[in-house]
Amino acid sequence: MQFTTGTVLGFFEAISRIPRGSGNEKAVSDYCATFAIAHGLMVKQDALNNVVIYKSATIGLEDCPPLILQCHLDMVCEKTADTRHDFLVDPIDLQVVGDYLYANNTTLGADNGIGIALVLAILSSDDVKHPPLEVVLTTREESGMEGMKALNADWFSARRMINLDSGRDGELCVGCAEGRRLRFSIPVTREATPKNSIFYTLAVRGLRGGHSGLDIDCGRANSIVILGRILNALKNVAVADISGGLVANAIPREANAIIALAPSDIARTYASIDELEATLCVEYKMSDPSLTLTLHPIESCPSESVFSAKTVCSIVTAMLLLPNGVLFINKHNPTLVETSLNIGVLTASEFEVDFLCSLRSSVSSRMSFVKAQMCMLATVLGARVDLSVGAPGWNCDPNSQLLGECVNTYVQLRGVNPTIRVAHVGLECGLMLEKIPELDIVCISCDIFDMHTPNEHVSISSVERLWEYIKTLLSQL
Repeated sequence: MQFTTGTVLGFFEAISRIPRGSGNEKAVSDYCATFAIAHGLMVKQDALNNVVIYKSATIGLEDCPPLILQCHLDMVCEKTADTRHDFLVDPIDLQVVGDYLYANNTTLGADNGIGIALVLAILSSDDVKHPPLEVVLTTREESGMEGMKALNADWFSARRMINLDSGRDGELCVGCAEGRRLRFSIPVTREATPKNSIFYTLAVRGLRGGHSGLDIDCGRANSIVILGRILNALKNVAVADISGGLVANAIPREANAIIALAPSDIARTYASIDELEATLCVEYKMSDPSLTLTLHPIESCPSESVFSAKTVCSIVTAMLLLPNGVLFINKHNPTLVETSLNIGVLTASEFEVDFLCSLRSSVSSRMSFVKAQMCMLATVLGARVDLSVGAPGWNCDPNSQLLGECVNTYVQLRGVNPTIRVAHVGLECGLMLEKIPELDIVCISCDIFDMHTPNEHVSISSVERLWEYIKTLLSQL
């Protein structure tokens, strides 16, 4: 595939060749810094590989106040179970299907790679008119916004910012939820595997998954919760290992348990799983039509021990009782999610079974309430709850001058008003506001679908429309 060099999609193709999962951004950070130097631009790069690039105003706009363009360098690394893609070394394999750009069985990285490509196209162009620009490319956004937290506020003189990480074609995003990571840890005890047991892999597959904020209200199945329902239905099954999901901020698509069965229980177990699969396929017919439950024998013995019956009971209890999905709806606008929790990752170690969750809310007291719920459950199960510092929410000033200019430009180009919305996602805008309290912020983007899943895709025509919009907007700021 070859998009035209120097275009937005041309730059996106270029950065898609560079592995850039969260925590692995050094190469793409160096690419952007080298790009800036090659174009005669001033650049700063810090210890966490954040990059800030400065470009002087074009002729006639020198006296305009400076503007920050902001996006993040990293991407969520999700893939299908049957692909051998290695996110540490392999490029993203891009595929065009009609108007849409996909990756081959992996996340595409349009979140937030389209933002990166946009700013590179702006910085390299001699035709785009703009005020003085301060372009900030942050790292580790998807894993806790550590790059933005470490960013030096003294590097900026601008007091207005366009974030390129939220919104869809026809939308302007003017606020976001507070976001935190929460870990629920259950201590593990083990016991000898029952004699004559045969080990099986129990797998949940075929779920759609999705972004833990944007898609949390779509009613999609959570593979970890589904696995809990299966283990509960099987009653007192011996479990040697358990896992599910890949990242906290994606609705998990797959989950696995290694279970030990007595020969006399095998037929009953298969029947129970078939029955539950039929039930779940009815429940999730619309949201997850490809849902499957499978049970496969393991030829070699994978473990000499299994979790104790008490440990299994605690794990299954947590899988079924931990809050998950939409918890509260915005009382002023019933189309908006106020508070949600996504059970994103389930892992087992020698000493603990951990549930890593993504908690979001636009009301701080609700976050405290959800944590209190989980702490009470932890007390009952002898577990532990750890809540990360997270990122603050953000609400745009309704009298924002920047928002007015964004709306006017949109109407000028398209003849209709854009949709103004608050996103149930975690954005770096709140952290930037803590550094520069007077900052005026608006977020824009294009049509990106199924983010944080291997089905992630972006509308090519919406990228082109966004390019025309931002070029016109910059010339009028």
